[in-house]
Amino acid sequence: MKIYTYEGKNIETLTLQAIKELDVKEDEMITSIKEETVGLLKKKKYTLTVVLKSDVLNFSKDFLKKLIEGMGLTEVNFETQRKEKVLKITIHSENSSILIGKNGRTLSSIQNVLRSALQKETNMHINIVLDVENYKERNQKNITRLAKKLAREVQKTKEEVRMDSMNSYERRLIHEALKDFKGIETESEGEEPNRAVVIKPID
Repeated sequence: MKIYTYEGKNIETLTLQAIKELDVKEDEMITSIKEETVGLLKKKKYTLTVVLKSDVLNFSKDFLKKLIEGMGLTEVNFETQRKEKVLKITIHSENSSILIGKNGRTLSSIQNVLRSALQKETNMHINIVLDVENYKERNQKNITRLAKKLAREVQKTKEEVRMDSMNSYERRLIHEALKDFKGIETESEGEEPNRAVVIKPID
């Protein structure tokens, strides 16, 4: 994967230079900025590091193909999406249940391995989301639907409810989904990996 570096005194100028030289739009780049103070006059110097989203996606697909083939699976296809702050890759496979694993644990592990590979390759934090047959999307809808149902029960019974243990992302979904519910509050309690959301009544 190609990594482009620009140095100068002004971030905006460096960004425009990168856009012009790479012949891309700003939203097609992933950037990282390093700031330094140099010289006796303590002037600021900036280093802009750039990778293209298209290169990140191509690297990721090649990496995932080799990783999945190492699991003994060969028939896979990839669908990619570029959003403003997130890159998403959806895997389509006849063996989707193997790639997802129990409660999505295999999928989560594969995503973590991919993120580590990107970090090592670019020395940048790249927000990339991995899904299999839209499992995460369906799971998110199910989680928020259940949370809202339980929240209504808590409103009615005035008794707190503890949900099943979930990862930090799933808990954050619940907190966000219920933040405008009147008469309840949500808290995450317990220790990882058994941390769970508790829906509590309030006056």
